[in-house]
Amino acid sequence: KNTMMRKIIKEYCEENPGSPVEGVLDVLVGNVGFVFTNGDLGYVREQLESNVRPAPARVNGIAPIDVIVPKGPTGCDPGQTAFFQ
Repeated sequence: KNTMMRKIIKEYCEENPGSPVEGVLDVLVGNVGFVFTNGDLGYVREQLESNVRPAPARVNGIAPIDVIVPKGPTGCDPGQTAFFQ
């Protein structure tokens, strides 16, 4: 979806040079979602923020904070450590 949004906006800007939409291309980095409304922006923002859920960890992901695991026994026998891989 994100690639398609960037492609469509880029094509629109090429067909309509000088459009204020050109500024949007610079900020379309990573996963982006658009919300269109005629309603109160404060209410819409509250609704969006109330539905934020933490994402599960991903392979090769970078933690937003330092994670320190102290040395010591895990309480698991060697056959139960597969989930650490």
